[in-house]
Amino acid sequence: MSRTSRTSPANSGELADAFLTASRALAGLAVRSLNAAPVEVTLPQHRLLVLLSTGGEQTVGALAQQFEVNPSNASRLCDRLQRLGLVSRDRSARDGRAVDVALTAAGRELLETVRAHRRHEIQRVLDGMSHVDVGAAVQALTAFGDAAHELGEAQWTVHAS
Repeated sequence: MSRTSRTSPANSGELADAFLTASRALAGLAVRSLNAAPVEVTLPQHRLLVLLSTGGEQTVGALAQQFEVNPSNASRLCDRLQRLGLVSRDRSARDGRAVDVALTAAGRELLETVRAHRRHEIQRVLDGMSHVDVGAAVQALTAFGDAAHELGEAQWTVHAS
């Protein structure tokens, strides 16, 4: 059985609605957790920091591909993060035309602060759920994250610059 055939057509609308509701709740938690950051960053800027944390030093072009934006847009995101001291940028040793972007110690600290705040907020929500519902949520969200090719928290490695 393929992944796409596991949900019956009758349940697919209800399932999509449930995930949309959960995604709004999680997006709200994500935005609120950014308020705990030591400096103001936007959700896209935070996502770029996460990509550097999980993938290590990358070129602006590689970041642009992951964001599905023009390299000039990715470069502007990196400009602001560099001004804030959250990333460093240097000419690539592998390709003199490319610019490598790396997370700084301040960028790692920001990610840890935001992550701790987000985990606290999520735990607060989970504390209001039954053990059965928490177990079902873990199973469903793990499968969803796997299907979306998102790294789990245990798989994160914060790469040094």
